[in-house]
Amino acid sequence: MKAVLAFDIGGTKLAVGVVNDAGEVLAEAIEATGDAVSAESVVDALLRLADDVVSRAGLRDRLAGAGVSFGGPVDFPRGTTVTCHHLPGWEGFALRQVVQEQTGLLTVIDNDANAAALGEATFGAAQGCPHVLYLTVSTGIGGGVIVDGRIHRGANSMAGEIGHTLVAPDGPLCSCGRRGCLEAVAAGPSIARAAREALDAGEASSLAAIPRAELTAKQVAEAAPTDALAARIMDQAGEYLGLAIAGAVNLLNPNVVVIGGGVSGAGEPLFRPLREAVKRHAVPETSRDLRILPGGLGPRSALLGAAAMALAEATS
Repeated sequence: MKAVLAFDIGGTKLAVGVVNDAGEVLAEAIEATGDAVSAESVVDALLRLADDVVSRAGLRDRLAGAGVSFGGPVDFPRGTTVTCHHLPGWEGFALRQVVQEQTGLLTVIDNDANAAALGEATFGAAQGCPHVLYLTVSTGIGGGVIVDGRIHRGANSMAGEIGHTLVAPDGPLCSCGRRGCLEAVAAGPSIARAAREALDAGEASSLAAIPRAELTAKQVAEAAPTDALAARIMDQAGEYLGLAIAGAVNLLNPNVVVIGGGVSGAGEPLFRPLREAVKRHAVPETSRDLRILPGGLGPRSALLGAAAMALAEATS
């Protein structure tokens, strides 16, 4: 049995685990990001958590490597972070080098969507599939691409940015500064915004009982089976997701598309219109036998993906 140390650096939480090559988490520690004011303070917290989980797993001298999932773009060849939209101080930070020096373990780092994609391909919903398209649909929308069982990173380590695919020309403003990106019309906050705008325009809905500022995509999805407005908004989000996925399917011809992230918990109100849109927009030859599935690893997807990266590095 091989085991590795896995780190997940997210916008709201830090997670560290010891994971074996069967995908079993032997020990795990999770901590809120809290008042972290620098990359160094986050790394200090991670290393403290790592010392705890390694001790509990009893494998201090038998770890094969370390993997780090980072919630932002990464320069993979250099092992540095590019930036982080949730935490300060990560511009050009030499994360791989620091973790490697502090742990004494061969270390690999990548962004969280790439890590989750490999995690789902190795241990989750896409296990055994060589060609995988992964989307995380949550506060934002990210993506990862697996080709022949390996992460496809592209020329600048930026492959998989499906959230910034143009699906609604002249649509809402996206966080990237452009209009009509998939993220601007189908991420969780975008679904909630569409519901608020419809309610403000006077449309009738059971959602009107919820204070506008508290309305979430989860509530919209829960109302969709019995509420016409909520159903229409989820249909629209599914249509946009399906349109973007269809384009990626035509390009990549994956075995499976896996949808992770909080919004994937919406179930059929999201997956039904999404699958129908992919069927309409994708070329039949590229989508034959295609499966579109919810993620199988839940909130551990990035952590287990970091482990999968470290295991792959250790056996390469």
